[in-house]
Amino acid sequence: MNARIGILGLGEIGGTAARLLLSEEYAVSAVDRPNATWLVGAGGTLVHDAASLAGTCDIVISALSSEGAVEEAVFGPDGLVAGAHSALTVADMGTFAIALKERVRDALQKNGAVALDTPISGTAQAMETGRAVIMLSGDEVACETVRTVLGILAPNTPYVGPFGHGMKLKFVLNALVTNHVLVAAEALNMGIASGLDPQQIIDVVKPSVATSTQFELRGPLIAERKWDDPTAPARLVHKDTRYIVEHAEALGVPAPVSTITRDLYERVAEMGLLEKELSIIFEALAANNTLGK
Repeated sequence: MNARIGILGLGEIGGTAARLLLSEEYAVSAVDRPNATWLVGAGGTLVHDAASLAGTCDIVISALSSEGAVEEAVFGPDGLVAGAHSALTVADMGTFAIALKERVRDALQKNGAVALDTPISGTAQAMETGRAVIMLSGDEVACETVRTVLGILAPNTPYVGPFGHGMKLKFVLNALVTNHVLVAAEALNMGIASGLDPQQIIDVVKPSVATSTQFELRGPLIAERKWDDPTAPARLVHKDTRYIVEHAEALGVPAPVSTITRDLYERVAEMGLLEKELSIIFEALAANNTLGK
């Protein structure tokens, strides 16, 4: 018999997770919210609050998008902790500071539940095409228990070690992605300001040793300034860059490139462009083209 699955947070990631699990005939539940009504028509069920979700499920996949949502949906009076029980496993796919994830783990453990740190690398589109990765960390036996379920969301689900190692790896991955996007934007900005044709730059760079995955993915978007209808909006990495820098500072290791990337995404936020494609960082960079003149 398939496990009963709860999805806490039916945004892009959580909603995609629900659809994929329903397609495999899992019983899927979520908290009744205005953005969750579609779930009933798709074959799922809605419950009153997160406590009820915990109480009626074997596995809860947490896909919350903000610290405020965690405080309310996990620690609130009707939150996940209030309904936790000894047969419950919570797989936290969100991207947050490790200290916050540890708070969630400790609170759930007091009520007998097992909490795992299982961040996802990849967008909803990557989940749908089988290109997402979910890094399993925490109790190894519990990770094996949820692997079958999480494997439906991401075929690549490696066990990476003790609780928190998933987030540490996610910080490494996201630092590489966001910093490479900035480097691609910087190079194209310089080339365009030099009078070069953007497509010429892309055609020369792609087959060279200077290319990168992010340059190849986002160079054409930057060249066309194609920011709308993004598969990966800037808001997905905005808070992540802050967590990356804070994590580096706590370790006492330098993160000069990540610090600049964070500051430029803060500028993107100030410009009101967080819903645009994440390579919109180009606009924050290009806005400084007159510096020093």
